[in-house]
Amino acid sequence: MRKSLVAALAAVVVAGAAVAAVPLVEHRAARQIKADIERDGATRVDSVEVGLFDRKIVMNDLKAVRVGEISIGRWEASGLAWPLGELIKGNTPLSGLKLGDPLRAKHLEVHDLTMVQDKARWSVASLAVDEFSLDRYDPAVGPGQFSHLTARILAALSMGHAEEKGATVTNLLTNEKLAIDSLVINRFDKGQVGAMVMTGFELGGKPLGEPMFRMAEFKLGDLDFQRGLKAMSGVAWRPGMPLGRVDLGSASMTGFGGEALRRYGIALGSITHQSKYENKDVRHSRMLVEGFVLNPPAGNREALQIRIVLQAMGLKELKLAMDCSGTEDRAKGEVGVDRCALSGPDLGEVDLSLKVVNADPPFWQAIDDGNTFALLGSKAGVGGARIVVADRGLVERSMKAVAATSGQAPAAVRAAFAQEVRRYQPPGVLITDDLSKLLDTAAHFIERGGTFTLEAKPPSPIGLDKAPYFSRPGPDLVDALGLSATLSR
Repeated sequence: MRKSLVAALAAVVVAGAAVAAVPLVEHRAARQIKADIERDGATRVDSVEVGLFDRKIVMNDLKAVRVGEISIGRWEASGLAWPLGELIKGNTPLSGLKLGDPLRAKHLEVHDLTMVQDKARWSVASLAVDEFSLDRYDPAVGPGQFSHLTARILAALSMGHAEEKGATVTNLLTNEKLAIDSLVINRFDKGQVGAMVMTGFELGGKPLGEPMFRMAEFKLGDLDFQRGLKAMSGVAWRPGMPLGRVDLGSASMTGFGGEALRRYGIALGSITHQSKYENKDVRHSRMLVEGFVLNPPAGNREALQIRIVLQAMGLKELKLAMDCSGTEDRAKGEVGVDRCALSGPDLGEVDLSLKVVNADPPFWQAIDDGNTFALLGSKAGVGGARIVVADRGLVERSMKAVAATSGQAPAAVRAAFAQEVRRYQPPGVLITDDLSKLLDTAAHFIERGGTFTLEAKPPSPIGLDKAPYFSRPGPDLVDALGLSATLSR
């Protein structure tokens, strides 16, 4: 019994001594880290703190002068995936960390970050990241190839949650800036983003001045730009080269404003996008543009011509909306614009639909890689298309505008325009009875209004291999394209 008590007391004494020694070990490790950071002579840090039990490192007032200038008010990493014994020795992920090395931490925080380089200043008020994980990557890139290195880092990076506040990029020559109030990212995994919300985006603003463009909120979900990161990681990639397809599940943009829109009297409600898979081969997408209003302000010379045209059409303002939907079916080898409609309550609606058929592997490869030249090896072609113009004031208002600017009567302008349509002879095209009938239907639409439908149903899909036919003189367009036109009230 006495021996057990003595052993227990000894264990308590040893544990107590170990706990009492922790501050000394932490202080020694902090001094070692500070010395390692400042060894290059280009970096200074005011103080370093180390927490052994929570594997934490804190740096205060860090400044570095290398290619540019970097200043950080506070940098903190906790939950570092680093052996405790190495921390006690003063060996940390920072003292020996090189480009390409992995780094993992439960939590990262940066406050008051400023970088100045190439006549530009970047600043971030705060950045917090949870579940930070950077896998090993290849840092071997040539000089000036910063985009390649950035792409490789992003392709190796995962984050559970990241939140940035008060980010700005300022052009030191013009004093113009790009600013973002806040940016929140959830589930970033090597180029895939689960969800992102950005608020308070401003572009082109100057101190005490209105920004050129403003957007209150931008949301997106299920973004995948791994193809782009893979392309940019290659040392042969250069700006302007294909990046590959970016897959996006959903997105919305609201709260538009700024000097560029105000100058021309433009208001825009929202832009939204939705895309979902019916199965692994079939995908449906839809994009909406709502709340577009054009009302040029009086006294603005730049918008004067637009205002004159609207007044001539009898419009105080122009309201438009767009609704486009499409389907991609890889099993059937088809891509279609199901409906893309541009509509205005005082004008009418223009509706376009189109289908590409015989989509083969070279076609899908060109779409996925973003390489339009690869389409030259595809047998895909347009299988059909249709344009529907529903007149609800468009024709009459357009004729009034021409009459007001030419000094003619609206009825005379309409009759003259219809006559020109009937007499139109496209250069290098065979003028057939079918083409004349088609043009006569279009002329009736000018005279009477209604709903004009122009449809193309080619006997065989029109691909790039058919282009030489249309470049020769005298093609029969109506027969080759399968054109037909109808007019209904």
